Formats: sequence, structure tokens, C-alpha cells
Amino acid sequence: YVSFRTPNFPSHFFFTKPRTITTASAMAMSQSTIDIVKKTAPAVAPHAKTIVTNFYKKMLGSHPELFQFFNKSHQSSGRQASALTDAVLAYATNIDNLGVLGPAVGIMATKHCALQVQPEHYQIVHDNLMASIAEVLGPDVATAEVAGGWSEAVMFLAQILIDAEAELYTAAAERQGGWRGWRDFVLDSKTEHGKDIATFTFKAADGYTGGFDFTPGQYMSLNLHMKDAEGDAISPRHYTITSSPGDSTLSCTVKRIPGGVVSNALHDMPLGTTVGMSPPFGVFTAPEAAEKTVLLSAGVGVTPMYAFQKQLGDKVTHAVHVDNKAEDNPFHQYFSDSCPSYSVVETGDGMADIPAVVAAMAEATPLQGADVLLCGPADFMHVANEELTKAGAKVSYENFGPRSK
Repeated sequence: YVSFRTPNFPSHFFFTKPRTITTASAMAMSQSTIDIVKKTAPAVAPHAKTIVTNFYKKMLGSHPELFQFFNKSHQSSGRQASALTDAVLAYATNIDNLGVLGPAVGIMATKHCALQVQPEHYQIVHDNLMASIAEVLGPDVATAEVAGGWSEAVMFLAQILIDAEAELYTAAAERQGGWRGWRDFVLDSKTEHGKDIATFTFKAADGYTGGFDFTPGQYMSLNLHMKDAEGDAISPRHYTITSSPGDSTLSCTVKRIPGGVVSNALHDMPLGTTVGMSPPFGVFTAPEAAEKTVLLSAGVGVTPMYAFQKQLGDKVTHAVHVDNKAEDNPFHQYFSDSCPSYSVVETGDGMADIPAVVAAMAEATPLQGADVLLCGPADFMHVANEELTKAGAKVSYENFGPRSK
């Protein structure tokens, strides 16, 4: 038997003293299931993307209410399917060493909580995934024994997530100003920062005027209660909180994206409009023991950097922002005034030379051993992470979309 305990995440994960999951997620997975999954993983791998694509079609076709959890643009682009395919293969490959998946489980659980995924949803996922495995692999491969092994493995992981999410939901409710589920907030003010970017400030609709506790870098999830042309719910969107812990309101700074349904609706929203908001979640936060921290952002990825600069102050040794022009950064003046070493890389309408950006950073401040917090478009982060890692930096970043390997 192999048992799996979710590792102790840093305190910002549970928001209270870290705890080890001690309920069903710490139970043992049978050796026969481990053997079956390990043995059949090579046969499943070439068909994994087909299985996952079939799964989403099957599940969302029979349960259209679950569109509330999925951004349709990620579905149509294939990003969602690719991310789940990578997750399934990672799980199968490491079925006998699940501890290595602990950080990924943490990220998954926080995103599920932000969307308010509930235990009953996992049975729906299990049933449709197993049906897709049987349909794609056929009875010669997906025998009763094989199906039984994969079924147990899927439900084992589901229980790990259910338990981790229960911890998160409880901790989020226990914080100052905390709550469970969706809570109504009212758009109280809007501050424009130039073209197509604004800060939106929300107050609790229930009259609460105390402070809201969260960890800088975490995000709010906004549910505008919209439906698309097919009548399906438009999923909530995640936005970094740009107000400060303890404030009596919660704010986010959002760029209007061409064709972006939610960002455009938010920018056009009149004051006094009520929206749904889930509690702050997220694991992209500053290292607890950080003494030398460097910030690197591009575009609207500056929003968590603004939160980190306010939190860390003079522990930030250097901050770099990449944008079309300096004025496109809504917090340009704040960084200029508060960060002793702040630079902007202006790209005009072109692309940044990321290796050159990192090389210039290394000249401005030592990167070896430095904690670098990184946020921007996915392609930017991919190249920047590689370059920063080669320079000896310890890089933290988060994808605000389906996470792949």
C-alpha cells in the first residue's frame, strides 16, 4: 500500500497554521490499483488527448450547468484539454510517488475553491471520464479490471482535492471579513488609468464595513451572472486584488481585452451594479523569508507586482516592467516613487527581447539566489523563467488560465 499526505504548504495556502490532510486523502491506495495504472499508462498516453476531448464533450453535453466552471475560449483553443491531459499523465506516471504532485494539487485546489467547485461535482467528472476511457480505448484495453483500477485512482485523487478544498473553504470563512460561497458586492467606484485600464472597487452588499484579510498576490473571482449566445453560464474571471489587506473594500485593476466578454462588461458596468464574488484565493504570493526580491512583469501582469511592492517595500531590490510604453503601466508613478531601482522596457508595438531584458536585470542587481516574482503573458513568462533560472534566480509565477506541465 502507498499512502499520500498533502505536504505542508506555506501558511498563505491555508491562511492559518498549515495542516496535513488527515481524512480520506491520507488513506492508502491499493497496490493492485497502482500496478494497473502503471502498467496501462503507456497504452493510455497516446490516446490521452482524445480521451480528455471526448470527456469534456460528454460531460458538458449532459451537464451544461458545469459551463460555469470553464472559460469557453480555453475550451475552443484546446488549452483546457491540454492542461487536463498533462495532469492525467502526470498523475498516472507518479501514481507510486504522489508526493511530488503536492504543489500541483495545491494550485488545483485553490482554483477549484475560487470557482466554488463542490464535492458532488467530482462524481460527475469520474463518471464521464470513465465513460470516455471505455469509449476511446475499447473493451480489449479497458477491461473490467483496468476500468476498476482507473476508477479507484480517479476517486482517490478526487478525495484528496475534496479534503484540501474543505480546508481552504473553512480557512477562507474564518478570516476577517471572510465568507463561504458567492457573496454579493456592489461596484462602488471606478478609477481610469488611461486607455482601456481601470481599477474597480467593490463594497459588500450586506452592509459589512470591516476589513478584508487576504495575502497580497491573491485574486478575487467575479461572477457577473452572464450567459452567452447559447444560454450557457459565462464562467467567473480571476483578477489580482490591488487593494490592501485590511481595507473595507476590495479592488481589482482590469484591462479591457478586445473580444473579452467579461472585461468589456466590467468596463461598461455602471456604478451600483451587483456582482458575485468568491473569497480571495491563490498561491502566487511572496516567499515568506524573502530578503532580496526582484519583480518582473509585462502588460497587465503588473497587478500582482503592485501588490508585492506595497507588501515588501525596500525588500524589493529591483523592479522591471515591459510594456508598449511606460504610461501603459497603471502603477508607473507608484513604482517610480516607491521602488529605489525601477526600470521600464518600452516595446512600442513590437515584442520584447527577453534574454536582453534579463541580462540587463543581472547588471542592475545580482540574480543568483534572488527571489524573482514573474507575471505576464504565458509566452513571456515561459522564456523569462528559462532565462532567469539560467541566471540562478528562484522564480515564482502563476498562469492565469489552464495550467499545463
